[in-house]
Amino acid sequence: MELREAVLSRRSVRKYKSDPIPREILEEILETACWAPSADNRQPWYFVALTGKEDIDALRSTMERVSEEIAPHLEEMFPRHPNVVREVRLFLRSLGDAPVYVLAFLQKEEGHRESMLESVAAAIQNLLLAAHEKGLGTCWINAATGLGYGPALRDLFAPGKGEFVSLITLGYPEITPNAPKRKPGRWVIR
Repeated sequence: MELREAVLSRRSVRKYKSDPIPREILEEILETACWAPSADNRQPWYFVALTGKEDIDALRSTMERVSEEIAPHLEEMFPRHPNVVREVRLFLRSLGDAPVYVLAFLQKEEGHRESMLESVAAAIQNLLLAAHEKGLGTCWINAATGLGYGPALRDLFAPGKGEFVSLITLGYPEITPNAPKRKPGRWVIR
């Protein structure tokens, strides 16, 4: 798969098959994520891939609370689309039944924080594209961070490894959505 094809065909998947991901593929995806560029070459990311039932149950328990707390925000954003509110909340509770969940952390906090967060985001993008190349789907989720659940997720899954940034679902897609429309006027050449 060529890079442009990968970028244009990758989608945020919200429903997965139960098929397990072979460990060697998961390792390759995580390794590829870590080849992202980073500010001052700090490589400030730390990833935790959850595959065990106990860890997944603990994550889903937290995401159940996130689903409850985000409801008023979603209702305000989509006042005429209660089905969107329902679907997002259902996804946050079930996480699409993905077999793997990757938690991304900002491991090194020294330096310019925004640059370090951008570096972690670059590594997440590598992860998304590497997974897509392997026929896997992903969805990058920030709801837990926005609602203040970062410290709880850090303490649960990566104590001492820095600040929780994002959650990524990972698995073989059950349903692959169509591409959303692109907004015009997002770039210029001068």
